[in-house]
Amino acid sequence: MSTEADAWIQHELMVHPMAAAHGSPRSALVVGGGDGGSAFELLRIPTIREVVVAELDAEVVRLAREWLPGIHQGALSAPGKPDDPRLHIAIGDALGLMEAFGRAGRRFDLIVFDLTEADDGSPATALFSLHGLQAARRCLAPGGAMSIHLGPPLHRPDTTRLLLARLRELFAHVAPLATFIPAYGALWGIALASDALDIAACPASQIATRLRQWQLTSALRCYHADLHPALFTHPRHLQAIFDSAGGSK
Repeated sequence: MSTEADAWIQHELMVHPMAAAHGSPRSALVVGGGDGGSAFELLRIPTIREVVVAELDAEVVRLAREWLPGIHQGALSAPGKPDDPRLHIAIGDALGLMEAFGRAGRRFDLIVFDLTEADDGSPATALFSLHGLQAARRCLAPGGAMSIHLGPPLHRPDTTRLLLARLRELFAHVAPLATFIPAYGALWGIALASDALDIAACPASQIATRLRQWQLTSALRCYHADLHPALFTHPRHLQAIFDSAGGSK
């Protein structure tokens, strides 16, 4: 599911559009993401003070530290060396962790569902269920946003429709985007969801200002301010899939 050649495409798009729309995120939860790619993108944002990575398998983190530095870019440091002090890795069941956070009133400005696809039988299936998405929503701070993988919408339109319908039951604003991921060999869908932020409508000028303030204007390899509105403009055959998901808050 990860390759140093192009993992940065999905990680940038899952993090920076919603972060820039938010403007000053201080805390983030990555559900999955043991390769460190999403953590790296979050830790590049200067307002971030805490990133929790909830990874099921400690072996994923160990292997990523050793073999995938091109993905985590030092966010996971190296074997035997300390991570960024803002980073906390929680090994175990992410659904149980989110439920515990919800009960304790712990909230995050951003949540990234950096998981395997929502296939039946996948360890991630419960997280993509309505219950799993509700657990994530309860962990969002006011004004927060989350991102999730939709999978390949043209190859698996039913899965895309189902996930978007669930998100639209829970959130006022749901913005699907699609980009080509070479390693996946397909157009790939991502959804950004929030009750407070209409991320798709955020002006490019505002995105440009925030990326400039964060000194990320030239540092990002995929995402940029002029791309932002284009991410949410789709050809009609793809828009038809996104629109047919139905549902509303």
